[in-house]
Amino acid sequence: MKRTLAAVASAAAVALALAGCSSGEGSSDASGGLTGEPVVVGVLAPMDGATAYPQTGYGAQAAERYVNEKLGGINGRPLKIDLCAGDGSPETAVNCANQFVTENVVAVFDAYDGSVGGAVPVLTAAKIPIIGELGATAVVDSLPWGQSFYFSGPLETSALGMVTILDQIGKKNASLAVTDGPPSHGYVDKLVMPAAKNLGMNVTPLYVPGNNMNFNVMAATELSTNPDVAGIIALTEDGCTGLFKALRAQGYDGTIFAGSCSQFIAEMKQDAAGAIVQPRVWVPASKANAPAEVQQQLDDFATSMEEIDRGDQQSARSLYSFAGMVNLANVLKGIQGEITPESVTTAMKAVKDMPTFAGPKVTCDGQQWANRPASCSHEAIFFEVQPDGSMKPVDPNGFIALDPSKMSAA
Repeated sequence: MKRTLAAVASAAAVALALAGCSSGEGSSDASGGLTGEPVVVGVLAPMDGATAYPQTGYGAQAAERYVNEKLGGINGRPLKIDLCAGDGSPETAVNCANQFVTENVVAVFDAYDGSVGGAVPVLTAAKIPIIGELGATAVVDSLPWGQSFYFSGPLETSALGMVTILDQIGKKNASLAVTDGPPSHGYVDKLVMPAAKNLGMNVTPLYVPGNNMNFNVMAATELSTNPDVAGIIALTEDGCTGLFKALRAQGYDGTIFAGSCSQFIAEMKQDAAGAIVQPRVWVPASKANAPAEVQQQLDDFATSMEEIDRGDQQSARSLYSFAGMVNLANVLKGIQGEITPESVTTAMKAVKDMPTFAGPKVTCDGQQWANRPASCSHEAIFFEVQPDGSMKPVDPNGFIALDPSKMSAA
């Protein structure tokens, strides 16, 4: 059953200004002393608007500095990001895309921007590949092979992963909040519900506004269905923290599903224990339980975020951008000759069993997920928050393979 907590406030007429793109905070001194013609990558990040995730842009900025100062850039040339702040509107995405074409970027990094679909016609016409750690819309996941690549798999990874892990730990009745809007309804109806049905689960979505959320009402509404797991499908970090605190305040001591949120842990402390988190990679709080090489990578991420004065913005979303940008840089470093959109596309198509930053090995052959040629992986990882605030993998092996056939009705 679908329920709406509150109607979104009536829209006012807003004049759309040309989206401002820049190389981002600190980019002017992020070259690491490298000389030569910069390798320019466009970055579309959802940094403005009602459902903004500014951490996505910060992660890309930290990665730019890290690649140049610690990894030697792109074969001695500095990596330069052209950061464009998305606001959730297709008009802004189009403006960003036009700016990227003007700037002659070699690729566009999608920092988990839900409006990236608006940029697709412009970018594909210019034959500029779209690359990301994960996408927020099926539009980019289903583009013909070679037009887009996502290191950690398609949107279905989140939907199927959520119900897979909840089923694995014996949960059958979930009440979960998600920001109201057409993309959310499409995600729930076309991805979450079919996967849940195939696994014998009941998921009740609670659609809420992107801002001015009444967390007490949200918690009471979720608990009214007597769920054995409550929480979120997707909310902002602040939204997650507010809802989870309200759930605990109203006496709920059961399992919380937290999606990719993580900042609630530090604020809730022991009340966060037992929450299930579903990032796409190993995250900072899982460091103690991670392999040695991943521990070093997480240290590098933390240091890099501190170096751009964003140490307090370490989250799954900033790590996604950081990891994805580092992965892309490693692909660019392997290109012999001129780096162009065409050579980047060829290099991405050739990625096979490539170790990724804090993630699994990936292969971008267009065959990792049926009908989702952009996907480079069909693996996922899940963590349970411990009483001390650390995270422990639910599966001792860390990453597990998902079964895409469970999405057959999608």
